[in-house]
Amino acid sequence: MDRYLLFKECFQNVPICREAYEKICGECEIIEHEDKGYALIKGNELRLVCVSEKYRRQGIGSELVKKAEEHIRSNGYDKIYAGGFSSGLFIGVPTESIDAPCSFWEKRGYVRTGSCAEMKRSLSDFSSEKYDIPVPDGTSFGISPITPGLKAAVASVEEDWVQYFDDCEIFCGYVNGEIASFCILGDDETCLISDGKRTGSVGCVGTVPKFRHRGIGIRMVSLAMDMLKARGCESCFIHYTSVYNWYAKIGCEVFLWEAFFEKQL
Repeated sequence: MDRYLLFKECFQNVPICREAYEKICGECEIIEHEDKGYALIKGNELRLVCVSEKYRRQGIGSELVKKAEEHIRSNGYDKIYAGGFSSGLFIGVPTESIDAPCSFWEKRGYVRTGSCAEMKRSLSDFSSEKYDIPVPDGTSFGISPITPGLKAAVASVEEDWVQYFDDCEIFCGYVNGEIASFCILGDDETCLISDGKRTGSVGCVGTVPKFRHRGIGIRMVSLAMDMLKARGCESCFIHYTSVYNWYAKIGCEVFLWEAFFEKQL
């Protein structure tokens, strides 16, 4: 079985190339059903279930999920997640829209806990100057060192994000020298949109509450994309977001919807 080709058959809207797919999936355990389908597992995360179109509705997906549950239970876990937040592949179950029902998983006892969008933006035609984004007087932007002040700003938005702000490049918006917004820059990512060309990313994007609704955050992201383009990135990945309409203001597009599911074993 060529698992990559089967993946591409199942998820034609995901532009990942073979090299990136193999790198992301390299540490996963594999359960196969002849040449008809397979599942990928890591820890207690069922990261992927793929069944060829011509073999669907024959119980193969159900069998793969059942075997994955048995494997995860046998390794001492009492809960299984469909997807996985530490995954470079799917962090949930691909769906048709943000709130589309997922009867396959619900019928098997899985509980839905949330949803998100995965987005991308081509940088070949991107320029922040195309977008009229006014910001307050005294606003500036630039790379930031990792300081206690930065981490305090991050914590004011999402405390769980602070752990990611250690060994990374940070781009910020400032108002009169005070951090107003921030994001993590990646300029050589291996991700769902890695298609063999250099891919950038903008992640953990946040604006300190008192500076919100002034255009600072979206202006910061547009300037970050200018920077990624200047470094040779041909596209930008926006991972795990619920504010897809906000990113759409600068031409970002949803290419994948995902729902989060878990189940007690």
